[in-house]
Amino acid sequence: MLPVTVPASRRDAAHPHAGRRVDPTLLALDEHLFNPDASQWLLIDAGNSAVPRTVVPSLADGLELIGKGRVAALVGHLRDGVGVVDVDVPGEFGNFLAAEITDWLTRRSCWVLHRPSGGAKGRAHVFFAHPDFHYAPTAGRTGLAAEVTDFLTALADDVKVPRRELDLRDAVRPLSSPHRHGAFTRPKGDLRQALRGLKQLIPAPPAPSPLRPRAKIKSPASSADAAGASRVVPLALQRWKRQLRGEWRRYLLTGQVPPGVWSAGATRSRGAVQVDRSLVEAACTREMVWAIGDPETAWRLIRESHPSAMTKAKHQGYSWWLGYVWNDLVRSANQLTTSITTEKPREAPTTPAEVLQAVAVARLELDRLKWTVPSRRRAALLLVGHQLLDRVQRTGNLRVPCPERDLLLDTGLGDRKTIRAALAWLNGRLGTLHTDCLSLTERDSTSYEFEINDASGGEGRQIPPPVFDPPPPVRGLWATLPRSSHSLWRTLLSSREPLELPELVVQAGLTETPADDPSKSQKATAKTALVALSKAGMARVDENGRWEAATRPRSVQVEQDASEAYGRQLAAVEAERAAYRAGVTSSWTAGRARAIKAQRAKEKAWWDNLSPAARAERAAAKRLEFDQMSISQQEALKARLAERRGRAGIEESLAYQTWVRSLPADEYLARSLERKHRFRGLSPAERGASIAAWNRHRVRFGLTSQREKAVSGGPRTALMEQAALLPDGPAARDSAFLERQGDLLGELGQGQPAAS
Repeated sequence: MLPVTVPASRRDAAHPHAGRRVDPTLLALDEHLFNPDASQWLLIDAGNSAVPRTVVPSLADGLELIGKGRVAALVGHLRDGVGVVDVDVPGEFGNFLAAEITDWLTRRSCWVLHRPSGGAKGRAHVFFAHPDFHYAPTAGRTGLAAEVTDFLTALADDVKVPRRELDLRDAVRPLSSPHRHGAFTRPKGDLRQALRGLKQLIPAPPAPSPLRPRAKIKSPASSADAAGASRVVPLALQRWKRQLRGEWRRYLLTGQVPPGVWSAGATRSRGAVQVDRSLVEAACTREMVWAIGDPETAWRLIRESHPSAMTKAKHQGYSWWLGYVWNDLVRSANQLTTSITTEKPREAPTTPAEVLQAVAVARLELDRLKWTVPSRRRAALLLVGHQLLDRVQRTGNLRVPCPERDLLLDTGLGDRKTIRAALAWLNGRLGTLHTDCLSLTERDSTSYEFEINDASGGEGRQIPPPVFDPPPPVRGLWATLPRSSHSLWRTLLSSREPLELPELVVQAGLTETPADDPSKSQKATAKTALVALSKAGMARVDENGRWEAATRPRSVQVEQDASEAYGRQLAAVEAERAAYRAGVTSSWTAGRARAIKAQRAKEKAWWDNLSPAARAERAAAKRLEFDQMSISQQEALKARLAERRGRAGIEESLAYQTWVRSLPADEYLARSLERKHRFRGLSPAERGASIAAWNRHRVRFGLTSQREKAVSGGPRTALMEQAALLPDGPAARDSAFLERQGDLLGELGQGQPAAS
């Protein structure tokens, strides 16, 4: 999350603090006080009415919307263990009541923070926290919540004010949000000390939870250290320019000083060989200058780092660190980056224009084809299809390898059957799936390949360039996001303007047909996915509730979850690959092979038991059925039969050569003449389709086009030698046949004895 600036409309006089940069300490307090779930945030206008149709994914998103359109302030729900008392009594009497409430809560070991409400002088919000406090509606309050309610009721009766003016609630404006009339009030006291005290009392960060009623769960704070030194708040920011190096990320997360020489000589309080924390913190800040480039983002990392990391900067404060450490290092970095160099920058490789055109056409075709499959299969199909197109665009080739396990890692899907089904469906529609390039003898370097359709056939058709070209998401991210997030994100990328939620749901394919209106459950599914995208920095919502694509820094927690998911998938994939390349057969695969072998033996025994007449009748019927098929149907049938033989362990090329050699010369000649006659009866278009289909079948299964070609190193039989003597052309073949018949008759005549 970046440092937040509260914007305001230029014509909105109710927001005199337009462009005010929010204090990072206030943001940290809000993040620890409020429930981060998207359902807990609400935007209100100057009239205290909710702004409709606007989903607020997070605190930062809500603060960025303040001052835009009707949005005047943000309201959130407090986490479990935190409450607030709304003192709605104006004047000095209100200040007196707020002080009484603060004193009563403090004497009961509660953490307390007093913030003027901003509505009128004297009105205030008294925030308090205690592990035993659990908010509930008035009728169901127990424990500390009931004690607070009884105290407020007695106090209101005692001072003769309406009970509603001393109200215990769980929904209130965050500390970083201005009042709906534009006033911004700062809480009283030392905010950094208040933040430290809050984290000591409730160390765990708030977990997202839906709207109340909440479960009454005790905080695990009792088992933590009193000072909370062993508890580390997760870093909430992601890189701005590049990622921090590993040793400095480890330092901020664990407090472990990177290896190096960090001593600066002996002093009164430090030995000559002890670590000088100033040097360590200066080196860490220098890394942030180069990696992040924004001081408030870097300070946010420092503030949320391990208690033993950057201790001097935390003690001195933001202003000291900015003036004496950050600015000096920035000036040094500017001197390095402004030096003149004669080396020309290396040009990045560019994708060929024809590939970009083909990818753009394929994306449009994929968007059209998604409506031809059921909605439950649509998300996985789009995920696999777009990942293939991304790979084509990265490599600059229309044909790319598509190993199922690589696609499993890229898409985050949990089953290779889903990948396989998607590739089979895309084959012939978005492009061609080439299976002939997979070699069982080179398992570690070959795989299936997918070739998308060439866009050269559409001359004159202009494909618009992509509206938004973001960097690729971090690996493993799609495994942590809802399944519909990808299609929603792709729709936002291709849109030239922000989209309303119902329109976005339809365009993303969440409805069954394009003409359907999205249901309530479909809208809820889309909201959940969009909130996840927003937290991942890939989408944002405006003040009108419309969504658009974005590239914002991600939280470290999002990246850690994605990295863990990717690591789990990678470990499983590597284990499968090692077993596959080693030729290890699983029990399931071995059982399947045995079942196929037994079934084939059963079929062969059935065929052998048929009489010759029954075999001839069945063969003639199947031949007639095959002849009546179209060319594409014949090609598909031959491919299915070849794949079936391959699964049974019979190589198609060897089976074909064995069958050809088994044919007598006369039958081979008769078949050739019959095929020649049928080919002449086809139209020119059918001839071309027949030749192309037969060539594809030969290439796919490694078949030869000549009868005499034998397996290298194999023995030559009499039939093979006889076949090698056969001429190729029909005229030459007929003349050679007649010549041999004449020679044969002459030899027979010479061998017979003369008639007496």
